[in-house]
Amino acid sequence: MDSTVGTAPNARMPMQKSDNLERAHLLVEMARLAERLKEDSKALQLYDDALSQFSTDSLDPFLPEILRWKGSLLRDIGETERAFRCYVISLEKARLIGSEQAQAHALNCLGTIAQRRGDHRETRRLYSEASKLAKSAGDSRLLGMIEQNRGVLASMHGDFEEAAEFLSNSLAAFEQACDAEPISWVLNNLGILHIKMGNFEDAGGYLERGHAIAVLRGDAAVENVITLNLADVFMHLRRQELAEEWSTKALHHAHRREDHLTAAGALKIRAAIERERGGLDKSIATLRQAINEVQGAEDPLLHAELLRELGEISRAAGNAGAARSAWREAVNSFQRVGATQEVAEVQAEIHSLAG
Repeated sequence: MDSTVGTAPNARMPMQKSDNLERAHLLVEMARLAERLKEDSKALQLYDDALSQFSTDSLDPFLPEILRWKGSLLRDIGETERAFRCYVISLEKARLIGSEQAQAHALNCLGTIAQRRGDHRETRRLYSEASKLAKSAGDSRLLGMIEQNRGVLASMHGDFEEAAEFLSNSLAAFEQACDAEPISWVLNNLGILHIKMGNFEDAGGYLERGHAIAVLRGDAAVENVITLNLADVFMHLRRQELAEEWSTKALHHAHRREDHLTAAGALKIRAAIERERGGLDKSIATLRQAINEVQGAEDPLLHAELLRELGEISRAAGNAGAARSAWREAVNSFQRVGATQEVAEVQAEIHSLAG
């Protein structure tokens, strides 16, 4: 059950309020540490304990932050709807408090949810509104984050030059601020961009830099995402042993963190390796596990990628009809998120089928 904001006993007493706020800060620090240690269930409980320190009608400036951090953890482990609810409440509290900075943060996070759900118009609107508020609040770090998200969106839509510009601007801003955490995020996204562009050696360079930062910081969530993307790079470079090694690492950590989306991505790569080795039965079983991992998670892009691999397995098994069916469904899912390059690539695969 989600915990939002509960009623603290004796909340009207000034000293009790102060004590509750101090307790909330301590609980949040413990939650952030639990995240870094890959203890996500514990972190979520600690965030709920922190939220319970506030009355339902509290307008403490710390509240929108706690709700946003909890939402981001839920988002990262694939709990999209629960994350959305946290972000909505965070935005409501930020508006009541009158904090432009907190509103910009919440809108930016809601933009990531709209993007995951494939609502392109809403994604652009949310990022635009967040950008304006961040500029008004004078928050350069947040502006860097929004530039990054715009870069990811442009990359997804096949606007690679624009994406590279957004991401380069974002990286420069974070490097100027000597802010290692978001630097690792941007390096990961630059790696993904270069994978899309076919520059796999460059992609590996960006990802290795980002991975080193995440490991140094003890940032398990970012480390695992980059681990998975490095496995993808090695697959493209036809270095199957390294791809298998890195995807196995990603899968192990994802299961430990109950991170269903990353687990599905790792299983997809394992299925592709098994397919290329001729183990089609094993490949199908592995892909079925990947599909089970994302049941209930709203991620049409990952859904499309799994269908794309299903088409590859079906073609390898000599079943052109099943391949065509999977790829057509994949095209529909890629179109939902505006992944134009992937749409074109899969449509070309469909046209290549005989009959």
